[in-house]
Amino acid sequence: MNHITENALVAGTLLAVFIIPVVIITRRSKQKRFAALNQRLQAIANEHHLSLSRSEFIGNKIIGWAQSGKALLFGTQETLTVNDLNNATRCYVLKSMNGTAVKSIILQIADQANRQLCSIPFYQQFIDNELKLKQLETQAKDWEQLLNSQFQK
Repeated sequence: MNHITENALVAGTLLAVFIIPVVIITRRSKQKRFAALNQRLQAIANEHHLSLSRSEFIGNKIIGWAQSGKALLFGTQETLTVNDLNNATRCYVLKSMNGTAVKSIILQIADQANRQLCSIPFYQQFIDNELKLKQLETQAKDWEQLLNSQFQK
């Protein structure tokens, strides 16, 4: 019985010394990345004199909506684009399949002549985390509803 207690004590010490600090460092790094990305999104919005009414992280990307200027901001830390949607009339989610696997989930925005104004990738096979596929699809559909309700006005 004493041997089991010693093994448990050694395992607990190893856990406390090595694994817990790695988890804490990883979480803080992720929080810093998200804070920097959010700050960059706000800076780009301010640069274009836009007030964001909604923003959300999509994996390692961010999307923001400025209702007053009808602009959609999207991108990563390296590239953020501002899409003017004043001429947009509809929005839809396009889900591409590769056999039984989902290849991509893309939010597409079109004008009255059905010309594509912009395309926002929510999921791309082999690039994004497949375990978050349902969450990303739900986010895409939420953004589709939000934008279509704005275009109806």
